[in-house]
Formats: sequence, C-alpha cells, structure tokens
Amino acid sequence: MLRKILATAVLLAATAGSVSAQEPRTLTIISHNVHKTAATGGDLATAQNIAGEWAERNNVTLNWVTLDIGPLHDRLLREMSLGETSVDLAAVLNTRIVPSVASLLEPLDPHMQANPIEDFDGIAEGLRNATVIDGKRVAVPYRHATNALHFNKTLLAERGVAVPATLNEMLAAARAATYTRDDGTRVYGLVTTLDTHVTALQFLSAFGAVYIDADLNVRANSPEMVAGLTELANLYKEGVLPSNVTALGLDELIATMREGRGVFAINPFSRYTALNDPAASLYPGQIDVMPFPTNEPGKASANTEFWSWAIPANSKQKDLAYDLIRELSGKDATVRAALNGNGPVRPAAYDDPRIIEKLPYAAAEAIGLRDASVAVPAFAGAVEATTIFIEEMQAAVLGLKTPEDAAAALQTRAEALVAKSK
Repeated sequence: MLRKILATAVLLAATAGSVSAQEPRTLTIISHNVHKTAATGGDLATAQNIAGEWAERNNVTLNWVTLDIGPLHDRLLREMSLGETSVDLAAVLNTRIVPSVASLLEPLDPHMQANPIEDFDGIAEGLRNATVIDGKRVAVPYRHATNALHFNKTLLAERGVAVPATLNEMLAAARAATYTRDDGTRVYGLVTTLDTHVTALQFLSAFGAVYIDADLNVRANSPEMVAGLTELANLYKEGVLPSNVTALGLDELIATMREGRGVFAINPFSRYTALNDPAASLYPGQIDVMPFPTNEPGKASANTEFWSWAIPANSKQKDLAYDLIRELSGKDATVRAALNGNGPVRPAAYDDPRIIEKLPYAAAEAIGLRDASVAVPAFAGAVEATTIFIEEMQAAVLGLKTPEDAAAALQTRAEALVAKSK
C-alpha cells in the first residue's frame, strides 16, 4: 500500500510539473512591422509563420507591439529604464546599440554557450562584430538592408550604353544616359536619396571614403572623401542628379524609376521587387540590380544598416525570449524569413534553391552582403553624427561649400562629437 501511495505521489508530481511547463505564457515583442512580417509572413499568401510555429509548440501567445523606428527605440529605452519591463524581446537598429543602451541589454554569451544558435558563424561577420559592445554580445543580427545599384536595361539599350562593371564606367554611363525626351521629360542618369546618410555614404565608399571607422577614428577629411563629394557635386551641377535630390524621398525615387525617368538608382537590393511590380511599373522585369561597383576588380562597395534581436536586461522571461531568437536565427528559418521579404543575414542563404527561385538578384546580394560594412558605427553620438554628415554633404552637393571645406568641417565636427561621446 505504501509503495502504491509513493508511486502515485511521484506520478502526480511529474504530471504537475508537466502541466506547469505547458501553462500558457505571453511573450511581448516590440519591433517594426517588417520584423513581424518576416517572422510570421503577415498576410502573405505564402506566409512562413516561423514564430507562430514556435509559439504553438511552446504554448506561447506572441504579443507584437509594432512601431516606427523612432518611437520604437524611444519606447524601448523607457521600458529598459524601469525596474522591470513587460517587453521580453526587441528589434534594435545597429546605430542605436550604443554603449549606454547595450548596458541595459541582456548579455547573450551565457545563453549562447548553454544553447548555441545553429551555425552562428554563418551570419555575416561584419554584422556579428557590430553587435559586440565592450566585449559582450548583446544582440543577434536578423535583417539587413544593403545598398546596391539598380539600373533600367531598356533605357541603357535605347541610349546605346553598356551595363557598367566599374565605378568609372558607371559614372560615364550615368552621364551618357542623361537626356531630355522630345516631350520635355527629363531622364536622370542617377537617382538617389540624399536626405539620408546611408545612400550618400554608399556612393562615397565606392571611392574608398570612410566617415567614421569601426574604432571610432574620424576619417572624413581624406582625398577619397573629397573626390567622392566633388563627383556628387559635379553630377548635380550637370543635371545627372535630380534638381531636388537633397529632398527626394523614397516614394519619389521609386516612382522616378518605375516611370523611366531614372536610369541608375542607389537603394537596397530588396527594392527590386517594388521597382519591377507589374501593377505599378512601366518597365516590369527590366530594372535589374548589381553590387555597387568600385574601380577595384572583384570588390564591391556595400554600406548596410541592419536590425538585431535583443533582450532587455530587466525582462522577466529572458530564457524564453532567447529561445525564440535561437529559433528565428537558424539556417532554415533564415531562408523562410527571406521568403517573407526579410534581408537574410546569412550569405549562404542566397545559395538556397528557394531563394534563387524567388529572388533573381540572390547572387548579387550575396556579394553585397559579403563586402558589407555599416555606414556609421554605434556610439553615443551616432544619430547626431548622421545629421552632421547630411548637413556637410548637402552643402558640398549644392555648392554652398567646396568639397574640401565640407570634408574639413565634417572632420572637425565629428571629432568633437566622438570625443564628447567617449
């Protein structure tokens, strides 16, 4: 009888533990909507609900809080400043992972040692390195937006211009493809958004220019920076760039390329789909994309911004949040998220037949990601540094300053900012 009682007690205890482990839990995720779509498929007919499948297996309800970039980071910082937060997992832009923010994030090294992420070294090295702050890994890269060169094959053929292979050939092609149609429509050889820092730095990096390097050395006042700014200013003066280029936004860039008023454009690889949309573009299937060329054979220029998953240090469910990060970061999950429109952070994902079938530019983007580097490294003054760059870059493009003066001013202002941030 005693043995039966003890056996029953053990069984009941085990059952109770099992029931407890399966009790429903809620995991709150704060992100941009693109991350939710990448992880769940959103309303896509071919949705890959990676996070949903994980949630079902673990009896977890996912509570997504989606915000735009600024409000997202503001909300996250407020939450992490509290004694305790209900936010369990967050998507963070690389420029916002500064030391003061990193100190409020959960160090992931112990989690990764106990339960490693599949083939973590398969994630692009430049992205992995940028998520280690003060010797601690505080985030795992998830989504990248790497810039490239889009071009209209039809317009190039009409102008008798070959697809360029080098930076010098691209500049010559952009000039040769700039003209005014008989109906008065201006066709611009190069279209870009100079109201942001990333696309301008993409252009300048092809000349070898670096604004602030990974070790926070300011390198703005260099011959390479002056050469790049001089070329931008000349392209603007010659009408190769649109007259409103310093205020031109993304929607207008897309419209300009779709309508055949632009020949080359600097934008992320993923813009290929929008530019070739049969329902909106006059040139569906004719706008191709390539890694941004340099004058060095086999070397592309690729500035990138990327998002990572991070866990607030004051979160209540760190192990559970990390388990979802681990799920989303696996090799197959990376491919499936790419099918949802994500920018896969694993170069090998571009060799997957599913990616190749869906993304005609897969091989090109793999090269871009291979050579990618962040436009501005994460430090306390990173956001202000981008504002300073835009001001001085635009002054050079518009002729308000010489390229030499703009580069010198950029050097002085950025050095003071970096010094203050240390």
